[in-house]
This record gives sequence, structure tokens and C-alpha cells, in this order.
Amino acid sequence: MKLDDITISTDGINWEKCLGHWLWLLNKSPEFTIYLVTKFAELLLINNDGCIWFLSTSGGSYEKVANSETEFFELIADEEEFDFYFMPQVIELLTNNGLSLKHGDCFGFITPSIFAECEFETSNFKVTSTESYLIGLGDMLGALQETKNGDKVTFNVVS
Repeated sequence: MKLDDITISTDGINWEKCLGHWLWLLNKSPEFTIYLVTKFAELLLINNDGCIWFLSTSGGSYEKVANSETEFFELIADEEEFDFYFMPQVIELLTNNGLSLKHGDCFGFITPSIFAECEFETSNFKVTSTESYLIGLGDMLGALQETKNGDKVTFNVVS
């Protein structure tokens, strides 16, 4: 599997604007460079110390996953870890069902993985602009950060 099969290009995306909607979470390690972006707009970031951090945009979490690039590659050498970060089976499912990405697009969860109702089925994904997805998801999950597990929430969907 090639890197292009599991990631999207960072070119042409206004990352400062997008990540400005994630400041509520990024304060754990605020200085970084974008390392990789998965086809689901999940970000692997590298900080000034060389540590790799994972911004799970669908799960609303930001955690250090490795102390170096070498350690990260050792981590994802494990098939289960690789599958967790890059979801190649889901990419295959989506592409086999006719979804394809253009430059600047990502596969977006309709119901993000923080919700119990999330399913890793074709019907729960859409092709969307990476920028609009990250901005909308960052705002929504940021608004939910004080919500307790099991609380019911209601959204008004604006298209």
C-alpha cells in the first residue's frame, strides 16, 4: 500500500483557518507541523521535539502516539495499529461503492465516531471538502466538550 492510498495532500488547504476551529483541543501541544493527513481528515502532527501526535477529528481527541518518526513507524508496523490510524478497509469499502476523492476532499463521517450511533458503513460517509469538514466538525465537537457520556444532544443540520 502506498502513502497516496491512505492519505490526502495538504497542498491548497488553509490549515490555519481549519485548525483554528480545533484550538480547544490543540492546546495540549500547540506548536507542530502537519506530518500526514488521512483520507478521513485525521491528522498526524509532529511537534518541535519530534514527537508524533494524533488529532482524531472524528473522535475529538489529541494524543501523543510516538516519541519519534521511527517509533511511529514501529507502531504502525502492527496491522491493528495501522488499521486504526488509516482505516484501509474502510477506504476500500468506500471506493468499491463508488466514492472517490478529488484534490481538497476527504471522506467525512456523517455521524462521527464519538457517537454511539456511528457505523463504519458506506451510508455513514460522504465525500466533502476537507476545509469545510474540519471547520464544521471542530466547531461541533468543541461545543460538546463539556457534554457527559450518555447525554442526549440535538443538532440543527444546515447545508
